[in-house]
Amino acid sequence: MTEDDFTELDEFLLSNACGEESLSIDEAHGYLTALQLPPSQPDKTAWLKAIWGEPDFADERERQHLTELLEDLYDEIASTLAARSPFEPMVVETEEDGQVFESYEGWCYGFMLAVEQNPQQWELSKQGEALLAPIAQLVLQGAEDEEDMGEEEYAQWVELIPGAVLGLYDIWHVR
Repeated sequence: MTEDDFTELDEFLLSNACGEESLSIDEAHGYLTALQLPPSQPDKTAWLKAIWGEPDFADERERQHLTELLEDLYDEIASTLAARSPFEPMVVETEEDGQVFESYEGWCYGFMLAVEQNPQQWELSKQGEALLAPIAQLVLQGAEDEEDMGEEEYAQWVELIPGAVLGLYDIWHVR
């Protein structure tokens, strides 16, 4: 997918056409990543609805095009994991007072949303739970009642995500 594809998809997901319940592009990336890990996958209709609800498309051409973009994102994640290529979660960068901040909470939120929607598939051993911990910890960072962690601690949790995702993938796909 190109940067323009990501931008177009994100703008649609955040538009009034999707409503308030749709996921942002980073949340959708996390959600689709989590779907790739267990061996059984939900059908496409279910995950499309989980990502964008029931959008109001301008026409059939727009529906088909945006659906293809989400399918491409799904396939790109699947290919990366299957090839055991370096995996990186999608990050959102914001600028404040000339300083750039990276946020992984949205990606983690989307990932954990998929986990929560399929609890039977995500009954993990202690090793699996340990692998899930960085993602769960960072999704808590976005919660209002959680105390903010320092930049160094945050960076340490973020650094664990790629290995955690590949480790979780290995639980189900590598024998």
